[in-house]
Amino acid sequence: MRIIVPTRPPFSFEQTLAFVRRFPPSSGSIVVGGGSLYAAVAHGGRAQAFTLRMQGGELVADVRAAAVARRAAELVGARDDLGALYAAAETDPPFAALVRRLYGLHHVRFLGLEDIAVYCVLMQRTPMRLATRFKQRFLDRFGLVAEVAGHTLRAVPDLATLAELDAADIAEALGHRAKAERIVAVVRGVAALGEPFLREAPYAEARRALLAIPGIGPFSAGAILLRGLGRMDELPSLDLFERDARVIYGRAWNPRAIARRYGDQIGYWSFYVKTGAARLSSGTSSSSACSRPSRAATGRADPRRSRDSSRA
Repeated sequence: MRIIVPTRPPFSFEQTLAFVRRFPPSSGSIVVGGGSLYAAVAHGGRAQAFTLRMQGGELVADVRAAAVARRAAELVGARDDLGALYAAAETDPPFAALVRRLYGLHHVRFLGLEDIAVYCVLMQRTPMRLATRFKQRFLDRFGLVAEVAGHTLRAVPDLATLAELDAADIAEALGHRAKAERIVAVVRGVAALGEPFLREAPYAEARRALLAIPGIGPFSAGAILLRGLGRMDELPSLDLFERDARVIYGRAWNPRAIARRYGDQIGYWSFYVKTGAARLSSGTSSSSACSRPSRAATGRADPRRSRDSSRA
């Protein structure tokens, strides 16, 4: 079934594909090839593959169900409004230059709440390359398989299915008992809260509820809300983005001024900064909007940081 996915301009599918190519955590579930994006999500207890491509100036999804087309649109932030972000950038020369470089890039999410609930544990105090290997092991063992255009993709099972997994089985797949136990606690806690609550509750309330789940600290809670659900209105702390922000701003980096200027667009600001810093610097560790800066980069430690990272 071919469905036209409405997009809010400016929208650049080329920028979307460029981001996905540089984002290792998407490997296994998303493939880019021939100007198209292929992905798979859990739907109705099975993996459902979809294809996104541009045709006649429109974003088109090849899917089997309309619900999967909505998941595809959410993945690429098709309906996100960049107007306020770009307007604020007009008085911020370093960021305005970044906007010109990334013009039309919409926020590319993880493939649903189930995907980020697992990955937010795998990335804790773990280099991206290793976290990506952990995710691939998880998908190899528990992923739902779909074939599309000659590609074999694996979708993370839905939250209800994840909540039934046993820590011993996950530990066997990952080779990491502590992360396995945390995945069980996190996916069960997130499943109990439910996606409607996490999307619709006031940001502070949703964040507090996530922080009450064992295994979720400030950084993981922010990642779930921002990178999983596209909630752009707040960040856990601008300190987490200092390393990448300095690539863009240099000595002009002023977090208080940034917070005032971007307001409820601060999440989108962080996405552009992380993406832009990765393209402007040689270090691949900055290529994820979920990668954690080192303590040395921020010059301070979050007193609750251990809830994100202990025993990882």
